[in-house]
Amino acid sequence: MVADCVANSQIPATIAAAERPLELISLHVPKAFGTSLAEVLVVHYGRERIIGDYAIFLESSPEMRLWRPMLKPSTTVIHGHFPAIRYAGLPARRRITFLREPIQRLLSHFFFWQAQPRHGNPLHDRMLDEHLGLIDFAKLPPVRHFYSETIFGGCDMSSFDLVGVVENLERDWPRFQRLTGVGAPLPHVNRNVYPGYADLKPRVLGDQALMRELRRILAEDIAFYERFV
Repeated sequence: MVADCVANSQIPATIAAAERPLELISLHVPKAFGTSLAEVLVVHYGRERIIGDYAIFLESSPEMRLWRPMLKPSTTVIHGHFPAIRYAGLPARRRITFLREPIQRLLSHFFFWQAQPRHGNPLHDRMLDEHLGLIDFAKLPPVRHFYSETIFGGCDMSSFDLVGVVENLERDWPRFQRLTGVGAPLPHVNRNVYPGYADLKPRVLGDQALMRELRRILAEDIAFYERFV
């Protein structure tokens, strides 16, 4: 299947169209299994055939959302953090992504960024500068609508050959294998590097008032995610 997403504005003319379909476009939703998947793709396809597109897109301009790197002749796979519309019109034999339950993804993202030094991401800088807590972080528009707008806004989800779910990897990894021909066993899921995260997470999830508020804030993304469970 040659997948496509519908963009609301045209991709800049300076980006050359691909002369042949790519083998795979893999959209790595942050904190949703993508780092482990990248390791599998490198082994299967070879590092020289993969472009990792991790350009900043949170709180970026419309032009930055559509910018994409020039592809080398050897490129057959794109994997990275990017809005789905970035590769609108670029033919690919397979287009895949994996989602994670929105509250679980939010917690991992928030605490991961707490442990990271500044790296030029404006949303991360804002979180640190304003000392945002979990609720205020969740209320930021790019985070609150992470699936429904930030990542997949403007994209027809039926254009994906696979929308996997981290919580259902035993179901979805074989589907990924059949689609791509990648024979690797299900890889491990990387652990969050925030100190004490393994002990902190159950306490946060056990706070019923906090969970009710997060479910309210993330209601649209929860509904989006539940379409694929």
